Amino acid sequence: MSPPLIDVAVAVVQEPSGRVLLAERTARQVAAGFWELPGGKIEPGEAAAEAAARELSEEIGIHATGLRPWLCYVHAFPTKRVRLHIHRVESWRGTPHGREGQRLAWVDPAAPSVAPVLPSNGRAMSALGLPRLLACIDVNDVSGAVAAARAARDRGAGLIIVRAPQCAPGQRVALARRIIAAAADLRVLLEGPALEAQRAGAHGAFVGPANLRRSTVRPNLPLWGAACSDSNDLVLAAHLGADFAIATPAHPASSRTPHFTMFRTDDTAAPLPLFKTADKTIRDTSRPS
Repeated sequence: MSPPLIDVAVAVVQEPSGRVLLAERTARQVAAGFWELPGGKIEPGEAAAEAAARELSEEIGIHATGLRPWLCYVHAFPTKRVRLHIHRVESWRGTPHGREGQRLAWVDPAAPSVAPVLPSNGRAMSALGLPRLLACIDVNDVSGAVAAARAARDRGAGLIIVRAPQCAPGQRVALARRIIAAAADLRVLLEGPALEAQRAGAHGAFVGPANLRRSTVRPNLPLWGAACSDSNDLVLAAHLGADFAIATPAHPASSRTPHFTMFRTDDTAAPLPLFKTADKTIRDTSRPS
C-alpha cells in the first residue's frame, strides 16, 4: 500500500540578484532545523496558488501580488508522499519576516549558505541553481571544441553540453576534460553514459530522446539533463528525475567544424525546468569547414 499523498503549495521568493528566500522549520514542526522554501498544506477546496499566497502571508508576512505556476513533482518520505505545487512569486508587497518565530535567509540556490535543506526541496533548489542560458556544442573532433566552449561562455552560457557522437568513448572523455580545464567557471555535461561523464570529471551527463526512452532509472550524478522531442518525453524525463530538459533535440553534428546552439530557459509551467532554442546555430569561424 502506497503512503498517503499530501498536496502542498510552495512559493519561490527571489531577489533580482538570484538569491531565494528560505525559512528554518521551528521546534514545533516535524524536521525541526531543516530549511525550506515557504509553503504548506493545501486546504480542501483551496487552489494551489491561493494556498501559496496564504502561506506567504501567514509565515513571512508578505502579500503576493503576482504568482506563476512553475514546477510540480512528488517527493517520497519514509512515511508519506508530498506533491509540491511550486509557484514563482513575481511581485509582492511587504518585507519578509518570520511571523512564527522562524529564521529566514536569502541564499544562492546553487550553493545555499544554510543547511540542511529539506530533501523535498532539493529538486526545486537544483532547478533554481540552473543558469538562464546554456549551450550545446556539436563536434566530431577535439580541435576547436575549447574555442567553441569559450565563445558560448562569452555569449552568456552558464552550462555547456558536449556532444561528440562520432568520437570514440576515450575521445569524448578527453574532449570533456579539455573543456573543463579551459573553462573552469562553467559546468560541463557530457552526452553519453554516466560512466564516461564520471571518468571525464564532468558535472553530469546528458541524454538524447532515443536513449531517454531506453532509460529506467536516473544515473547517480549531480546533474542529468535530457533532450525531449514531445510531451511524452518531458513526462518521462520528469518521472526519471532529470534536472532539466531541452525542448528540441540538439542538432546533429554535420561537419567537422565545432558549432554550438544556445538554449534559454522557458518560463511556462512544465513538469521540470525547460530550455528552448535561443538563436540559430553558431559555428566556430576560426577554422574552415
